[in-house]
Amino acid sequence: MLDRLARLAVARPKTVLAATLVLAVAALAYGSGITERLSGGGFYSVSSESQRAAAMLEQRFHVGKPNLVILATHTDGGSVDDPVAVAAGEALTRELAATPGIDTVSSYWGPARSELLRSDDGTRAMIVAHVEGDEREFAASARDLTASYRGTERGPLKLQLGGEAVSYNDVTDQLNHDLAISEAIALPVILVLMTLVFGSLVAAGLPLVIGVLSIAGSLGLLALLSDVTPVSNYALNVTTIVGLALAIDYSLLVLTRFREERTRAQSLDDAIIESVRTAGRTVVFSATTVTLSVLALLAFPMMFLRSIAYACVGVVLLATVCALVVMPATLRLLGSRIDALNVRRLIPQLFGRRAPDEARAEQDGFWFRSSRLVMRRPVVMGGAVLLLALLLAAPFGNIRLNFPDDRSLPTTIESRSVGDVIRSEFPAQATAAMDVLLENSASAEQLDGYAGALSRLPHVVAVKLGLASYVDGQRMGEKPVPDANGAYLRVIPDVDPYSDAANQLLDQVRRAPAPGTVHVGGLTAESVDTKDALFERVPLAAALMVLAMFSVLFAFTRSVVLPIKALLLNAVSLSATLGAMVFIFQEGHLKWLVGDFAVTGTLPAPVPILIICLVFGLSMDYEVFLLSRITEEYRAHGDTNLAVMSGLQRVGPVVTAAALIMSVVFIAMATSSVSFVKLLGVGLTLAILFDATLIRAVLMPAAMRLMGRANWWAPHWLGLQRPPAHLLVSGARSPQQLTVRQLTAQSAVN
Repeated sequence: MLDRLARLAVARPKTVLAATLVLAVAALAYGSGITERLSGGGFYSVSSESQRAAAMLEQRFHVGKPNLVILATHTDGGSVDDPVAVAAGEALTRELAATPGIDTVSSYWGPARSELLRSDDGTRAMIVAHVEGDEREFAASARDLTASYRGTERGPLKLQLGGEAVSYNDVTDQLNHDLAISEAIALPVILVLMTLVFGSLVAAGLPLVIGVLSIAGSLGLLALLSDVTPVSNYALNVTTIVGLALAIDYSLLVLTRFREERTRAQSLDDAIIESVRTAGRTVVFSATTVTLSVLALLAFPMMFLRSIAYACVGVVLLATVCALVVMPATLRLLGSRIDALNVRRLIPQLFGRRAPDEARAEQDGFWFRSSRLVMRRPVVMGGAVLLLALLLAAPFGNIRLNFPDDRSLPTTIESRSVGDVIRSEFPAQATAAMDVLLENSASAEQLDGYAGALSRLPHVVAVKLGLASYVDGQRMGEKPVPDANGAYLRVIPDVDPYSDAANQLLDQVRRAPAPGTVHVGGLTAESVDTKDALFERVPLAAALMVLAMFSVLFAFTRSVVLPIKALLLNAVSLSATLGAMVFIFQEGHLKWLVGDFAVTGTLPAPVPILIICLVFGLSMDYEVFLLSRITEEYRAHGDTNLAVMSGLQRVGPVVTAAALIMSVVFIAMATSSVSFVKLLGVGLTLAILFDATLIRAVLMPAAMRLMGRANWWAPHWLGLQRPPAHLLVSGARSPQQLTVRQLTAQSAVN
């Protein structure tokens, strides 16, 4: 298959490149309006009790959780109870209630005036509303409302907009802005790094062109996917960045192997075909590991994670096709001009000179010497890295997960500032209300007693039932009227909806004796239900990833031990990364290094899951890069130690360059002003750097040195092919059977 792809690219390079250009332009045109097709949110489990409660409330009572807030501030610092302010507020309330798409409005200036909707100093008041529809529908309605009301004045009242529906749009706008900046930062830096790797501007620019093609294809792919299923707006940032990184990684591997094959006196076509056959096999296995890893996200019932999984699978396929088809076609047209604009000639002291003796050059190489040093003292050096990983992983034991809200945005964004005002200046958290649905009909006395009992729970400021309000067990207003559809109560707390106190209150509300079946919705219920769904699915996702990775690496290496070793090293790398994330983003350390963000004492619940799946796949990416060459060396001469040193020397520079380039891409993502995107960028950067340096350069050779021949063990009944017996250099093998190169390497290690 790889040979056929390579021969196609070599035989018809102009046709391949012309078709690629046409498809790229078409993808760009089709995906040009992608931001308008994406959905905000997608964090909640659609099968949870809270989502069932939300659906039933909308169907039976045409109400829902407050997802839109209009914060009205008296421009002169006066009271919102001034007659002019009251008149303006009442008119605004009527206008909002008559707006299409708004089905519930609660206002300080409404019929049932509530002091909970006025600030402590009396200069601000709120109107909270429910915008109909799912995340895509209410986001579109909220954008229209934002254009109509944000920054306007009604009499003496200055209006600001916030709430879930508005913050979703603000996050989308901020992400689009951040994506443009991150790509503008990453691409020039990558070009410089590639120039340092290849010494030629043409060779350096080629992987970058492949990366840009991948971005264009990603936009078209996301647009196509959005026509089939809802796609989270975060998928745009994640998939374009991942696609860029993988496309450059894969093309870098193929290009490096091509330059190596050209030195072996082959024709240009033979060099390209052999590069695709060898490096292409590695690319295919690497792409398979990344794909299987992100597919584990489908185990979770959240649109946010599922849409990223679908999109990532597509961009991995794009990156693979670009590296295995577009890259060979380009190499065929460029030929020897691949080394044009050679910077080495301009600044040779920066690149040094190649040693005339290839074997001598290999043994003098950094990766050969460093791996030899590690394998001389595998226990000491491997133990030191394990100790460092344990220290980094220690904070992971204190991880606390929650869901992102407006505090993910910078303080300069209006929906964030509105949220801060509500949390600090109002007596109750109106947007944190818990919607309680009684599925069965109940008598007036039962409803009255139930609402009074709920109002006596800790942190409950008031309970709304019909036109009545309950405070500390006392009813104010008319007695409730029974309804055949059941009953709907709104519990208004004075705590943050994502706090531990809110979680405890939710548990008390759900366990409180009720006259019928109870369903509870609202932000707190959605958060708790979704976290429970995440935790329930983690074992399944982990099992899928481990089984898939073991199978792929087993097929790749024909060894049982090497896949297990790779999985254990991945676990070490992931633990260290997640521990560092808790230390930085949950506990708030090193903000000066990673940029400002709101410290809430928690991490956004879906992001660690996303980091685990992406890092697992990307770490295996480098594992496949290295094992491919180590296995190739071992099958050539049967010496494990020499295979590790030679393999690392030949592929280590590629892994280093790939890790640096991928880190640049993810660091650019970490410049985002949206805190959980920053968390994702920093987490992926640390994971890649830690994995490509200490894990692959120290722990991997140390482990392979300690395991020796056991690295290649597989059950005999599988009938796997082993190196010829005369190449196995252990036990009773005669020294005369070893080459000088093998003896030199063995004596250096021993």
